[in-house]
Amino acid sequence: MRKRQYDKAEKYLEYFSVQNPERKRKQAQIYAETGRIREAYKAYEELLFSDFQRSSMELHGMYMLALQDNNRKKARWLADKQKELARCFEMGKYYEISSELEIATIEKDADSVIYVMEEMLSSVEQIGDFRKSILYEHLDFKEVKEDFISNLKENLKKCFQDEENYGFLKDNKRWQKLVNQ
Repeated sequence: MRKRQYDKAEKYLEYFSVQNPERKRKQAQIYAETGRIREAYKAYEELLFSDFQRSSMELHGMYMLALQDNNRKKARWLADKQKELARCFEMGKYYEISSELEIATIEKDADSVIYVMEEMLSSVEQIGDFRKSILYEHLDFKEVKEDFISNLKENLKKCFQDEENYGFLKDNKRWQKLVNQ
């Protein structure tokens, strides 16, 4: 790269594992240096999108450890970090709010649980809106199908009726209205 021998540099990328994100990052640099701006953007955007998914899973793993350690304060903090991550990566309201459901349920905070449920259900239609973000403008995503959205909504409602997790809400009028819509 320093010698501007980009063909040679591109050949050396073969020494990196395909799974190694550094390969794609270096490829993006080569694209940029050789005037292939659109390809460079796309490579960086792919990295960002996969970084969100990876970071989200890692935060969730830490969240689960905090619960295992019975450290609710840390679990709440990590759920907030997941929300911030989703906001930073422009994933949309559904991804931002959904990380709060479990901790609110564990805390048996009826108002918070129902609020999160309502927000999740009302944001299902926008679950694929990250595809419209300028952050990912060079990526091609599959269209979110209407039947996927309706199935997700119905599955969420069924999940929200689970007696083991949400039985403490059974006398709550707001919850009854929500799951019976």
